[in-house]
Amino acid sequence: MTNLKSVNKEYINILKKREMTSYQMSKDISDSWSRCIAEGLNPFKNPKQSVISSTELRQVKEQNESLRKIVIPEIELLYSQIAGTNFMVAYSDDKGLVLDTIYDKTCLQTDVGKTVIPGSIWAEKICGTNGLGLSVEIKKPTIVSGKEHFFIAHEKISCFASPIINYDGKTIGIIDASTDSKSREQHTLALVKLTARSIETKLFIKKFANELILSFHPRSEYLSTTSVGLLAINGDGVVVGANGNAKIMLHGLVDLKNQNFDNIFTNTFSSIASDLLNNKILKITDHLGSSVFVVKSQNFGGNKIKETNISNKTYACKNCEDTKIKREKCILIRSTFLETNNISVASRKLGVSRTTIYKHLN
Repeated sequence: MTNLKSVNKEYINILKKREMTSYQMSKDISDSWSRCIAEGLNPFKNPKQSVISSTELRQVKEQNESLRKIVIPEIELLYSQIAGTNFMVAYSDDKGLVLDTIYDKTCLQTDVGKTVIPGSIWAEKICGTNGLGLSVEIKKPTIVSGKEHFFIAHEKISCFASPIINYDGKTIGIIDASTDSKSREQHTLALVKLTARSIETKLFIKKFANELILSFHPRSEYLSTTSVGLLAINGDGVVVGANGNAKIMLHGLVDLKNQNFDNIFTNTFSSIASDLLNNKILKITDHLGSSVFVVKSQNFGGNKIKETNISNKTYACKNCEDTKIKREKCILIRSTFLETNNISVASRKLGVSRTTIYKHLN
């Protein structure tokens, strides 16, 4: 590793040699260049292409099989949405190892198609500044276009990448689109980001399938989009999970994880639980005075919820109508919930789990 003074000197020297002294780069790109120089990379030589063996690739794919089942349909959709030719889309793990790619026929003959292949590693310290590698480093969406690439061998490429962040705030993969075209840059990045957010939403719902998942947003018309905040609430009204959007929208309140719903919003969980379970859209206010619209997620307990009408007349749910014993048990559970208006209280009173009560309220 070299010191800061020599890195800065070499940085200026490279800009002059590449006739880029007046070229404006963002701080993220220039910082990446500095890291590449400090790693001893030479932009005027071809980067060392690092590709793992087919056996190693198969093993990594198997380890990521659960995530890939969600990712692959999403990148197929992304590919269909990106207009033009010479485009490819890819999914890599959190270290920049490409696992899956989709190309058009034209792209297969280009530098992009020949180098961004399953098994190739696009980490910054190997391939220099590139969209996928930069997203790994800074954990946010990136565009690296043309001469912004550290290696001159990549100057004809434009890369768009976005990290996939799990419910715990950890980067678990990267979605990337690459092309030899400079057109529609912001449009392409927007689609890549949308794909990553859609994957994150599906992962969140899968992770907390047995909890009550709430979607919220300051504007009600956005409740069906990937821009919603998501909160997973257990039967005690405690937040057990929050996605990135939720953390942004509720920033400045409390640490959301393991926090009671009532400490975040002025509306108590017990007072709105029944309306939420009936798929009503409610307007609630947090303790800083900001209002949001909230609705129960349509995914709950791993199944799509049908609209329910729990009224004062208690009856058995659809799954319990076939035998008398099932009907009576279900009616008891539902009537106890209506009486207490609190899942945890009903759970303790009946001696059954909160999950069991959730299932009978569907």
